[in-house]
Amino acid sequence: MSSSLGNVGVDYAIFEQGASAGNVGIDKLVQQKTANPVALLLSSAMMLRHMGIHSFGDRLETAVRRVISQGKHRTKDLGGTSTTQEVVDAVIANLS
Repeated sequence: MSSSLGNVGVDYAIFEQGASAGNVGIDKLVQQKTANPVALLLSSAMMLRHMGIHSFGDRLETAVRRVISQGKHRTKDLGGTSTTQEVVDAVIANLS
């Protein structure tokens, strides 16, 4: 699974997908709608926890992990054929 990074300081925090995310600088993936959204979603979960909204961050991360482990909705870089939107839709459907 892609990594997420948080740069947390005293006054500011930035949450970003890691350089190993597989999408960085590859515009073709965005145009083809096959970019992997997992790192962005996990970074968002990290940001939600940082903001003190732990339950939402936990729900988001759990939904992402569930979708990836089920194997039905994966982008090409994870061995699947799903589009970015299909993966995001599956994560939304798995939020509990």
